[in-house]
Amino acid sequence: MKSFSILKIFTMNFDKNKINEVIENFVSTKVLDKGITSNTIIAYKKDLNLFTNWCLNNKISLIEVQKKDINLYIHFLKEQNLNSSSINRKLSVIKSFYDYLNQINLINFNELKTIVTQKLEKNLPKLLSEKEILFLIDKSKEMYVKNPIKNISYLRIQVILEILYSTGLRISELLNIKIYQVANIKDKLYINGKGNKQRLVIFNKNALDLLKNWISIMIKNNKNKNSYLFENIHNIKVISRQQIYKDLKKLALKTNTDVEKLSPHSIRHSFASHMLNRGADLRSIQKLLGHSDISTTEIYTQVRQNRLKGLVNNIHPLSNILKR
Repeated sequence: MKSFSILKIFTMNFDKNKINEVIENFVSTKVLDKGITSNTIIAYKKDLNLFTNWCLNNKISLIEVQKKDINLYIHFLKEQNLNSSSINRKLSVIKSFYDYLNQINLINFNELKTIVTQKLEKNLPKLLSEKEILFLIDKSKEMYVKNPIKNISYLRIQVILEILYSTGLRISELLNIKIYQVANIKDKLYINGKGNKQRLVIFNKNALDLLKNWISIMIKNNKNKNSYLFENIHNIKVISRQQIYKDLKKLALKTNTDVEKLSPHSIRHSFASHMLNRGADLRSIQKLLGHSDISTTEIYTQVRQNRLKGLVNNIHPLSNILKR
């Protein structure tokens, strides 16, 4: 850690540069301890900068933050229309930050440890039907075939859709894969997922065929085995998640698909739900998704229960009799 008078950081003068140094040091310890990803690093810094700026604007000393201050901060976050899940993530980062301040002897006790998290709304994930996803894959292929040079983005989104739907990968995990990792795979791949935890990913034959075709196109465009699987054709930058969202939105508009339903995350949710509907057990789905806690995976049982309820109400013979 860089040497400076750390107590001066949190005086009412609020030396923002010094505060940023403490945040940088905190994030560095997280990188070493947990191997957090670049996206998580950005999120940590963003959350802590938002909090420290709020303290600055409200003339609250960071070493004297109390529960009542955090309750005011929660109210502030709700006014920004953040949901409970987002607020809880921000509170978790703040608690962890104050644990760090305690470790470096800036505070004697982390009073924020006992802050109660927000009750989560039981929102079911947005899902696409099997028919909808297959339709989108077919249409992206159709658009590419019409003009392979101009519509290369449609081939890319077809490959991404196929892989996300057949594996349950997170979009961040897929975009971190390099060509050499998948160039010679037969059906499975080990990746470092969320929290730097390794897990097994299974590819079906169709996804592998598309993958190999995509790799051949990348190689023809001067990409090498150390390139990311989804780099821009004309430079060495990996395709951003924002670009994937734009491509999906474009495809949705072309196919009259509900834009709100189509996202990389909804494809992942659909993968899990469709697997469960076809008889996969919850533990297997947990492993395929890389969930550390089975309770995270259990939301799909609620999706399935709603589907079964609909089947009973709409298909059962007695239901049809009662509707007459």
